[in-house]
Amino acid sequence: MVLFYCDLPRQASPFNAVRAASQYTVERKYNQEELQSSDSDLIVNFWNTETSKRLLYERFRKGASLWLVRFEGKLAGYGWTLTGCTIEPHYYPLGTNDIHLFDFLVFPEYRGRGVNPCLVTHILDQMTAEGRTRAYIEAAEWNLPQLASLRKTGFQLLGVARKRSLLGRTVVAWGTLRKRGLFFKT
Repeated sequence: MVLFYCDLPRQASPFNAVRAASQYTVERKYNQEELQSSDSDLIVNFWNTETSKRLLYERFRKGASLWLVRFEGKLAGYGWTLTGCTIEPHYYPLGTNDIHLFDFLVFPEYRGRGVNPCLVTHILDQMTAEGRTRAYIEAAEWNLPQLASLRKTGFQLLGVARKRSLLGRTVVAWGTLRKRGLFFKT
């Protein structure tokens, strides 16, 4: 996995310009009851229905927020955030005021339109307004579209990590980015 971080500013966000130019709207949901049934159905039926239903329930139960991005009123994608911790053992320890962005998905018919950078930028704006300190996100090393998308946001490369669970503990091995042509500020 390729890990990224973004130090959030203490005052006005520099991320507003990208979001202002966007045609997308973003909504934040704090619990499952706030979701429209059509949105919930689209999210859980896109992949494995039973697993997706369980994950939706577990994430809200742990205090995660679900961010929906819409184009012309239609759900175009979504992503999750959690403050001060992660859903599962992570590569890097988070502080109590840090935010973890995870499990982003843009539906196929909206890919290639800048949906993901728009959503991520909106979330960074909101986290800045809430006084959060730092944001973290990761992408699989093979996921070139996600890596390219993250280059359009305020994130910077933290490193490449591989994790394994060993006797109930998470072991992380740090390495280097194998793919050529991916340039991030370090």
